[in-house]
Amino acid sequence: YEKGNIEYLSDEYLEMAKHTVAEAKRLGMEVSFNFGGPGWVIGGDWVPQEDRSKNLVPTQIDLKGPIVFDGPLPTELAEPSRSWEHKVPDIQATDPLVAVVAGRIEEGRIDPNSLVVLSDRAVGQSLRWEVPEGEWRLMAFWLKFTGQGAAVDHFDREAMIRYCEHVGGRYESVVGEEFGKTVDSFFCDSFEVSLVPNGIYWSTGLMEEFATRKGYDLTPYLPAVWQDMGEITPKIRYDVNEFLHEMGLEAFFDPFIDWCEEHGIKGRIQPYGFTTDNIEAAGRTHIPEMEITAGEKDAVPWFDTRIGPKKYVSSGAHLYGRNIVTTEAYTYLHWRPFRSTLEELKIASDIYFRTGCNKIYHHGYVFHPERDISLAPSSDSAMRIDPTNVWWDYYPHLSSYLARCCHLLRQGHFTADIAVYSPLANQWTKDVLNARRWTRDFDWGSLGKLLVANGYDFDLLNDDTLQNRATVEDQQIWVGDLGYKIILLPNIEAAPLETLQFIEQFVREGGVAIALERVPDQSVGLADWEEKDEEVRDLVEPLFTDPIGRDGVGEREVGRGWTYYIKKVIDRSDVLDWRSSALDPFIKVLRHHVRPDFGIDFARAGIRENNGLTFVHRVVGDSDLYFVTNIQDRPSELPITFRVEGKVPSIWNPYNGEVHRLFEYKIMREGTEIPLRLAPYESTFIFFDPGVDPLHVSGSNLLNVGVDAERKRIDGVATANGAVFASVVNEGDSQDLETVIDDLPAPFILDGPWNLVLESPHFSRVEKQLFHLESWTDDPQTESFSGTGLYQTTIEIPKPYLSDPYVLSLDFGKVGQVAEAFVNGESIGVHWMRDQVLDLTGHLDEGPNDLRIEVTNTLINRVSHLTEPPPLPPELEAHYGKRLYEKSGQLSASVDFEPLPASGLMGPVRVVVRKGVELSVD
Repeated sequence: YEKGNIEYLSDEYLEMAKHTVAEAKRLGMEVSFNFGGPGWVIGGDWVPQEDRSKNLVPTQIDLKGPIVFDGPLPTELAEPSRSWEHKVPDIQATDPLVAVVAGRIEEGRIDPNSLVVLSDRAVGQSLRWEVPEGEWRLMAFWLKFTGQGAAVDHFDREAMIRYCEHVGGRYESVVGEEFGKTVDSFFCDSFEVSLVPNGIYWSTGLMEEFATRKGYDLTPYLPAVWQDMGEITPKIRYDVNEFLHEMGLEAFFDPFIDWCEEHGIKGRIQPYGFTTDNIEAAGRTHIPEMEITAGEKDAVPWFDTRIGPKKYVSSGAHLYGRNIVTTEAYTYLHWRPFRSTLEELKIASDIYFRTGCNKIYHHGYVFHPERDISLAPSSDSAMRIDPTNVWWDYYPHLSSYLARCCHLLRQGHFTADIAVYSPLANQWTKDVLNARRWTRDFDWGSLGKLLVANGYDFDLLNDDTLQNRATVEDQQIWVGDLGYKIILLPNIEAAPLETLQFIEQFVREGGVAIALERVPDQSVGLADWEEKDEEVRDLVEPLFTDPIGRDGVGEREVGRGWTYYIKKVIDRSDVLDWRSSALDPFIKVLRHHVRPDFGIDFARAGIRENNGLTFVHRVVGDSDLYFVTNIQDRPSELPITFRVEGKVPSIWNPYNGEVHRLFEYKIMREGTEIPLRLAPYESTFIFFDPGVDPLHVSGSNLLNVGVDAERKRIDGVATANGAVFASVVNEGDSQDLETVIDDLPAPFILDGPWNLVLESPHFSRVEKQLFHLESWTDDPQTESFSGTGLYQTTIEIPKPYLSDPYVLSLDFGKVGQVAEAFVNGESIGVHWMRDQVLDLTGHLDEGPNDLRIEVTNTLINRVSHLTEPPPLPPELEAHYGKRLYEKSGQLSASVDFEPLPASGLMGPVRVVVRKGVELSVD
């Protein structure tokens, strides 16, 4: 806005914060404050210059000797070449000089034996040096302030302590009594701290600290951070990366978390985009947070199996005992935020749940006083989840669903069979400049999908866990309550010797290790690197054997365990490298040792692969809880074998909170098989409790099978005429029950005529009589309507079907996007996910009934036809001014957007008749 903003941490801001906390307390809500200001960078204009973020940045000049160089050191910085770099002035007189190093260039690389440290010969920013014969590169290394938003120096522990005392102290002065109560946490966003071109995160005094920790002076080796110096290059880069990881934890994470603990509040951090190991950093955090939305930017599939920040964060939480994992939900779901639907937000949430999230922060709800869409204070990355969205009144259907899921997914602990060794050490040997890259540029390829789609879940295990926290027992790797039966080494070239020694121990004591694409042959770090490289090769050579042929598997028995070496698993860029799940060499090896936790019989089902049915498994005491979701645009009716024995299942409905026993299942050698019937994008919970059913159904073509053990009755719902059956297991004996249904009518099609009314404060009333249903976007007169349209017709169903044993349901057909149905003035429910049907049983009278359906679409229909932002209401002008402070990109990106999403009721609308059935057991 032109005016009206409140300065962060000002007295006026703190009064607003105090009011916010008081209101949240009154309403039973909690508050989490951003600890940076304002925005996602930890910093602010109160941070003293010396406490601000710094980079180490090189400059260079090539010289040909012999010659006497007498002149200024190079001061010209490179141009920005990475998205997180920003242009800054070249080296200035006030920029500290850290080191000057020269090296001879031999065959395009710097000869490490030629390195000369010239720092003590520099006078100010000038140097006199007699250049020996040959091609030489003279490099100067400078400490440069980044200049970004007064970000605090993340490697200066004392600066961070001062920062916490200032920011935290300001909050404590007004809401400190609610720390740990209404004020749940302080939040640190992902580390989007800019770098100067070609720079790395650094700070004053780090050269000396590096020498203390690593046992050698980094100065002569600094060129290796940026340029090739032969065999020692990856060793130096690993040491620098590991050092910056340690410094980041100790200087940034620990002071923030310690301050929070001392003041009875939690720290919530998105622990990626920095120099630290995402996994260990997540474990250091009270509440680790993830992001990256399934379906993001209209490009990523809904069934998002990428291994990225979500999995790194949840793995860190699992390994280090953090039960709550939050998410910044729905960032950049669409480039145009006005397009999002409740169904889309639910689908994206399910992938967050599948990956380990159990608490959701919506991004976003931006405060503004207008009741109409407002463009000025919004973020292009945020979806519109606030009262200005036309579907806001139906938002509680989504929020209630999310709340139930989050509650259940906090019970017990996560469990998985597969440990995937984190490739961070491998990546640390390759690059120091890519700390902002959330996976350090490791290409995970197809591995995530191969595991998840075939019924296996996994955690990423880091070196700290394997070396310091894990044990081997009962042929498994144990980390607390987590037991892993197989460890994967994903395209690992280099790894710490200590980690490989642990993996060798695991195998020799009965475990299974699988190397993908290659086997390690290098150690990490400069100290004794030649001896350690040899030790790595001596360890790995007898551990693995080469695969033979295109689809070959290198298999070797080692001690009491097994190792495998398989190629074409991560890299399947050639379509011929894909195999159907039943025949895939990698999956067959997994199945040989561990049955899938969520088993699909691909051969019996006649499908090649699973493209969306997925799960997450938690152990709750002696019980097992599975979250199951069908992330695909088609129904799934596959029988699923849960690897559970000696327990009876229940279904827990996250949409309405209902809990029902499941009586239709089959006891298999592989576990308990349940015929799961899920609509597109539907999800549910299956809970297994210890026990045995004396009477249950092992197979049937009925829906909603129930059992009355006392009366020896089986009941269910028949969906079609013909034979219906139930195979019953009664005290261990099998019996087939059957009857015939011959009186079900075809669905009643409600083909109108329909009366339609579209009206809103921004859209002149349109009334139509429809003899066939179509999208509002098919008519130029109505394509720009955003809001709720009212459809009305009458419905009359023959009297025999209005009472038991018949079951009636209302099927809307295609809807864009939310529909609420009213029969004779009474709401019978809301359709907000495709293929949802509403129960009509008992709601219809004899003769004609009034049917009204209110359909609500999306904001994009209206926004796409705007030519300028809606004006600020006159009563707000005194506070906010008459014009926008800056132009919002949301409007320009959304105007003229096409194709518009289908809107309204498109049908066909049907009343479907089914019949309740009872079968008696002998």
